[in-house]
Amino acid sequence: MIPLTPTGRNLETKSMPLDAYHKTDFEDDEVHEIDAHSLFGTMQTKASHEWFEANNMRTMIIERSSFAGLGKFGSRWLGDNFSQYNYMGFSVTGVMMHNIIGIQLAGADICGFIGDTNAELCARWYQVGAFYPFSRNHNNLNQLPQEPYMFDNYTEGVVPYTDMIRNAMQIKLALVPYYYTQMSMASKDGGAFYRPLFFDFPLDPLAYENQTHNVMLGPGLKASFQSTENETKKETDYYFPDGVWCSVMNKFYGCVTGPKVHTMPSDIF
Repeated sequence: MIPLTPTGRNLETKSMPLDAYHKTDFEDDEVHEIDAHSLFGTMQTKASHEWFEANNMRTMIIERSSFAGLGKFGSRWLGDNFSQYNYMGFSVTGVMMHNIIGIQLAGADICGFIGDTNAELCARWYQVGAFYPFSRNHNNLNQLPQEPYMFDNYTEGVVPYTDMIRNAMQIKLALVPYYYTQMSMASKDGGAFYRPLFFDFPLDPLAYENQTHNVMLGPGLKASFQSTENETKKETDYYFPDGVWCSVMNKFYGCVTGPKVHTMPSDIF
């Protein structure tokens, strides 16, 4: 049999032994660590959430360690990632997965966490991050600083990367009321906010293609992310399902009527 190694490394790395056990409230009953490894973080979140509720305060908890049911009490970021284009792409499906399992407010470390980023990757990641339900720029110790102002002297063509970042942040702030409304509705009625296109267009076979190009944020906003370095260097074909779709990244770009595969330049999402 092939041993189960979910992380690809020794599961006891940075953790207690898997054969350790936890006592419970029931006499002669115990739970082994291997069966409850991530439950501790979720129970911390639950206790914190209940304290806020008991004191008539609204809960805002961002957790990493998680177990089934975390979404009822708190939210999550995706954990340590790398400052690489493929990890920016992984973040899209990662946020989508968390929404599907009931954790609506999820996001990744923008610009990457491990390793040094660069101006282009960071600006692109801010554009992707503008559509995360939860966004933050965060990196590891001993990495190069990656605050937006660090890229003041870098440009893509004639457009400063700081302008691209500023535009992405302004779009995110403008969309917050829409995000808030959609996540509030999902918290009451169920469902996912940041979801695959086929959730909304299940009979459309093209909705099941490349998921980084086919994300829905609620029923009214479709996001198509350039998640590879190659895509940021050229025009890219994106699919638009039935309906009229108007750009929020560039108001001068106009609208597209679907269903249609449409070629868009690298500075448009």
